[in-house]
Amino acid sequence: MPTTATPDWRRLLDHVMAVPERIYEGWSSVLGWDNKTKFGQQYGWDGVAWCAIFNWDMYSDVGLAGIVPKTASVAGMTAWAKQHGLWSQYPSIGAEVNFSNGAHTEIVTGFDADTVYTKGGNSIKAGASDNGQGNGVWSHSHPRRSDRVTGYFAPRFPDGVCPPTADPKDPRGGKALASWRWAAAAVKCPPFPGREKFRLGSTSDAALQLQTWLERGGWGPRYRVGPSRTMTQLDLDKVKALQQHYAAALGPADGLCGPQTWRYAWEVAHGLRRK
Repeated sequence: MPTTATPDWRRLLDHVMAVPERIYEGWSSVLGWDNKTKFGQQYGWDGVAWCAIFNWDMYSDVGLAGIVPKTASVAGMTAWAKQHGLWSQYPSIGAEVNFSNGAHTEIVTGFDADTVYTKGGNSIKAGASDNGQGNGVWSHSHPRRSDRVTGYFAPRFPDGVCPPTADPKDPRGGKALASWRWAAAAVKCPPFPGREKFRLGSTSDAALQLQTWLERGGWGPRYRVGPSRTMTQLDLDKVKALQQHYAAALGPADGLCGPQTWRYAWEVAHGLRRK
């Protein structure tokens, strides 16, 4: 069993909450919002409804893709959860909620006795309207007992730690809580893992993390498939693009990630530094 100072569910949630809330789709005067996003590109299927795709990307970004099905279908996600004994009528942190019997899904970020808080893609900003297209990533709140809430897919995390849950019989072993909300202060830049992790050809989880930040920040050439655990020349070019943009702070743009480049990549990806 892997050991980590930060539980898997917390790493997932901190990452989800760090995604900037804004419109991500392109616009066509003929077709309107086009469903084309960086999230669809990362998933490998773009230009389609992407709420479930966004959820999968979030798990994949923190190395947890293996605990959720890779499906763009909310109904497919729900069926998989029920088949594996991971379906609940209670919210828990990191769970994928099924809205309106398969119409939409988001990730649970908090709950109390009456409300469930979520964040998701292919959605609209609270109070806004775009004819139901869902063109961005936004946070929302919903009455827990609304007919719109069909239920929740609550994955088992690899480290065995149950996230905060409202389920009095959560099979993952957690004690039911009355409420839990995410706090922004918990988000911190991970420690720099060492320059050797980012040399050409090096393979590590740190390489995947850096590449994810670089892609979120829009640095350099785009990936055809998505971030990976191996540093390629394309990744070095993306690092160089970041370094060139902040040349005064990061020094020579050599494509090699050091502590400052690591922090700048994290800050831009998390909306803490203007590009």
